[in-house]
Amino acid sequence: MGEIVFRDLRMVLLSDEGVHSLELAVASGHADFRVTIPLTEHDSAVIENDQERAALLQAALHHPFQLKETWLDESEQRLYLDVILHAPEADVEAFLTEKDHGRANGAISNMVRITCGKDPSRLRGGRWFGH
Repeated sequence: MGEIVFRDLRMVLLSDEGVHSLELAVASGHADFRVTIPLTEHDSAVIENDQERAALLQAALHHPFQLKETWLDESEQRLYLDVILHAPEADVEAFLTEKDHGRANGAISNMVRITCGKDPSRLRGGRWFGH
């Protein structure tokens, strides 16, 4: 079994006999728990090799899993993975900005600020890539 731990992002990339998954630590009030998200081999490769997209994915997934009311089903998880890991940067930025300005109410940009030290005003302005 292969395992890559992203300590700053509180997630673990797992691979076992061709089955790939992402274990994401979620903090919600007084409870901390883990969510396991199925991945394709291509998803896994992007997470392993693109630290920036990995951090954006972690931030975007963390918020909806904090509450049962906003929990992502497998098709919604797939959408997040497809856009954040595989879409052109402009599409990723539009997706993250929509989510961050909507239901997340700044939680995604705040998580990226915490984990990556990025300027929150740039993030809130829709510029998620680069510094």
